This record gives sequence, structure tokens and C-alpha cells, in this order.
Amino acid sequence: MNCKEVEEQDIPERYLLDRLTDPEREEFEKHYFECGSCFSRLQTGFAIQAELRHQPPVPARVRGASLRRTWVWAPAFATIVVLVTAGTWWYSTRGKAVPLTKATPGASQPSPPAAPSLEELARVEAPAFSPLVLRGVEDEGQEPFRNAMQHYVKRDYAEAIPGLRAALKASPRNPTFNFYLGACYLLTGQADSAIVSFRKTVSLGSTSYSEPAHFYLAKAYLRKSEVSAAEVELRTTIRLHGDHEAEAADALRQLPK
Repeated sequence: MNCKEVEEQDIPERYLLDRLTDPEREEFEKHYFECGSCFSRLQTGFAIQAELRHQPPVPARVRGASLRRTWVWAPAFATIVVLVTAGTWWYSTRGKAVPLTKATPGASQPSPPAAPSLEELARVEAPAFSPLVLRGVEDEGQEPFRNAMQHYVKRDYAEAIPGLRAALKASPRNPTFNFYLGACYLLTGQADSAIVSFRKTVSLGSTSYSEPAHFYLAKAYLRKSEVSAAEVELRTTIRLHGDHEAEAADALRQLPK
């Protein structure tokens, strides 16, 4: 698969809507990991799709057309999201008085604590993992997933990646597989690949993984020094009121302005 085929066959749009055949999906995933242009386009699509999930529902017959139209103005949409977020912050802080302390004559004033660097804010602990006991027939992805997570619990994240990719090949819409693959990419310094996996996790709408996926997306963007994108993800994490709310709020306060 090449960029011309991707464009002519609307591959990214069909990928986001889960309308590709298994062979098409596999070929596209091989392509976008090696193509910066298609990779960037897919990231934008995931961001748009995630934002649309927070909008009022639309009839099914126009949902696909809406996404198709949205794709055309994706860069403008991304800019609007950043501007709206920045405007909300500005108005929320406008008018708040900053208390002043009276200096004691002859006393030296303590220096304010140094703001953490982006590298410090991007630091992340591995998401916890507890093996689940499944009842009934397992899908084909469970065995490679179990094998991969044996490496994961030993903190051998690079060795876990092939098994997680194999699990996803068998079950591409499994949010658990997507989330932990994103975590392994992030923990091995592959921020771009982590972003794609976490975006896919968010797009699947899992109540268990949506909030942590947004939080770790923020960490991935901080790794890339993309502060505006990280701010959007931190605010989304806070809005979802999950386990990472307090940590996301603390990171948001420390972002460079």
C-alpha cells in the first residue's frame, strides 16, 4: 500500500470508521508506521474522532458524511480546539487577585520554586496490570496477550510489544490490547506510536480505558514537547473524573505558559 492508494481509497477514514477488511487494515498499519504524512493524518483523525464523541449524537446516516467533511478541515479544527482551550483558561483566571505579602525590612525573600521541565512532567509510571480470569471461549488474541504481559510485569516493555501487536492482529478492536501496546511504546520512548495506540483506545469508547488513555496521551505529547496538545488531553482527563484526575490537575498547573 502506498500514499496514492491511501488517498484514492479513503483508507484513513475507513480505518477510523472500522470499515476496512482485515487484510486492508494490516496493510495500512504497516504503511502508516513508515509514512510520516499518513501517520500525522491518522493522528489528526483520531483527535477529531475523540472530540466528536463529546458532542451531541447525530443520526447514523450522516455520521460517516460528517467525519468525511471534518477530515477536510482537520488542521483548522485542531487549531480551534487549542484556541478554545486557551481562551477558557484565560477567562477562568481573569480577575483573580494575587495575594501580596508584606516584605519585612532587611529580610531576604525566598525564591519561588523552579517550574518542572517538560522532561520531568513527561515522566510516567507503567500502568498497573492485573491478569483477568476469563470465562467461556477466549478469542485468538488472548494467548499472545498473556505471553506479552509476562514480559510487561517484568518491566521488559520492548519484549512485550511483538506479542501485543500479535494480539491486536487477532482482535484489533480490543481496548485492553491497544492500551497496553500504547503503554509499552511510551515506556520505550516511542511517543508517536504510543499516540496512535492511545488514540485508537479512546476511539473504541471503553469506560475502563478512556480516562487513562487520555492521561497517557498527555504524557506522550509532553515527550514531544507539544504542550498545547498535552493541555487538551489533561483537561479531558480531569473532566472524566477518574483515577488520574488529581495527577492530571497537578500537571496542568505546572505546564509552561
